Amino acid sequence: MNSLALLSTANRDAGSLVRDLGPYHYLHTILEETPNGVIVVGHDHLVIHANPAASRFLGVSYGKIDGEGLRTLLGEDNGDFFLLIRDHFEQRGKANGEKLRHEIEFIRNGERTILSGVVVFPPADTSYYLVYLIDITQQKNLEGELRRRNAFFHNLIDSSVDSIIASDMKGRIMLFNQEAQSLLGYNNEDIKSLHVTQLYNEGVAYELIKRMRSSHFGGNGKLLRHKLNVKHKDGHDIPVSFSGGIIYDRGQEIATFGLFTDLRAMQQIEEDLEQSHRMLLQSEKMAGLGRLAAGVAHEINNPMSGIMLYANLVQEELGADHPLASDLQTIIHEAERCKVIVADLLEFSHQTTYEMEPVNLNEVIVKTLTILQHQPLFQNVQIIRELSPDLPPIYGNAIRLNQVVMNIVVNAAQAMDGKGRLHITSRTRANQDINEITIQDSGPGIDSGLLEKIFDPFFTTKAAGEGTGLGLSVSYAIVKEHKGSIRVTSSPETGTTFTLRFPVVMETLTGENHGE
Repeated sequence: MNSLALLSTANRDAGSLVRDLGPYHYLHTILEETPNGVIVVGHDHLVIHANPAASRFLGVSYGKIDGEGLRTLLGEDNGDFFLLIRDHFEQRGKANGEKLRHEIEFIRNGERTILSGVVVFPPADTSYYLVYLIDITQQKNLEGELRRRNAFFHNLIDSSVDSIIASDMKGRIMLFNQEAQSLLGYNNEDIKSLHVTQLYNEGVAYELIKRMRSSHFGGNGKLLRHKLNVKHKDGHDIPVSFSGGIIYDRGQEIATFGLFTDLRAMQQIEEDLEQSHRMLLQSEKMAGLGRLAAGVAHEINNPMSGIMLYANLVQEELGADHPLASDLQTIIHEAERCKVIVADLLEFSHQTTYEMEPVNLNEVIVKTLTILQHQPLFQNVQIIRELSPDLPPIYGNAIRLNQVVMNIVVNAAQAMDGKGRLHITSRTRANQDINEITIQDSGPGIDSGLLEKIFDPFFTTKAAGEGTGLGLSVSYAIVKEHKGSIRVTSSPETGTTFTLRFPVVMETLTGENHGE
């Protein structure tokens, strides 16, 4: 007789069962000593026999479990496991040789036990089925802890302000955090087919690996603080600071990783600091030149007035038909040019007074363009205006600011030879504390060697007699009087852009202006 068939004999105690097993006694010993629970259940779902481990898991004294219903022993919390067994019987019959698996859980004295329940339908006997209970509490706890740690590290990596990318030694991406996606423009779908070499210019990825393997750049397997460019999805380069290394397993290279810090903001800060330094030097130079210009203008103005007076008297005395009349007219014309230069010098040196009041920069721009756009020089110039409707006022003088905008716009039209595109924008910056105007032309740009000189008095790229070279110098001085800044960038591809920034009117200042 089969040993398990003997177990189906009703109302036998464990002692008589062991005696009946005879040569199968050692199998019974193994069953009783195994740490896994084993339950023999009839097709009526009543327990025929359960070993000590099963009794312990189910919270029932050993020997008192036989004859109990499986559903009752499992409890309501694990009723789905019993329903799974019952439904399998109803749908598949006895289903000899098949297995079912399901996790079940018990809480005894405040302690949680998780079991893997395995139902086995023996192929050789159809009068019973077996339920194995395997304690997987520690395994599940470890899995839960591992999941928590993985979630923590995943959140930590995704929360990093630096881009973090890892790949295997074949270049297949293994890790690509959120900051890396934001920096380089890729999404999760793109990453599946992305090769690590596509993130760099040609040859750079292999050079990085070579340096990581060297001991001269931070130690074997490391590469610290290298400045290089990575490629955005759309193809443009992004400057970054790179640190990375090789990951080893038992001495074998299995992956590489890199940390990328975006340097664009830092480069912009460095450029702004450099620009501020140049502007400070320019301000100091202009202050000295202003004082000199004021003295020169006053010294020249009086004798120049005398020259013009006597030249006109002589011209009237000799008459228009005299052979020297054209020479006298040349003297008068050149003297008038000198008077204009003297007036510009006085303007440059702040020797004039004017009222300051709240000014709308949009109105300054519109008024200036209205005056200029019908001039012959602007007939073939396309003027694009993007003016913010919510621009707050600044404290200044509209006439002086008109002069600044006019100087820059006229210079732009001349640089484009009267044909091209002029783009003028206004907007707020720095939480609406600053108003910004940009004037961009589509001209050939300014040579990099001349950019630092364009605000110098009397510096001009125009032909002799076409300009005094004071227009931008005066504009620079006016902007500084308004507590603002003026910056110029230029390239042959994008033309020249002047950026003007002015502080907006503060409430206290506005109140003072209105006598509040």
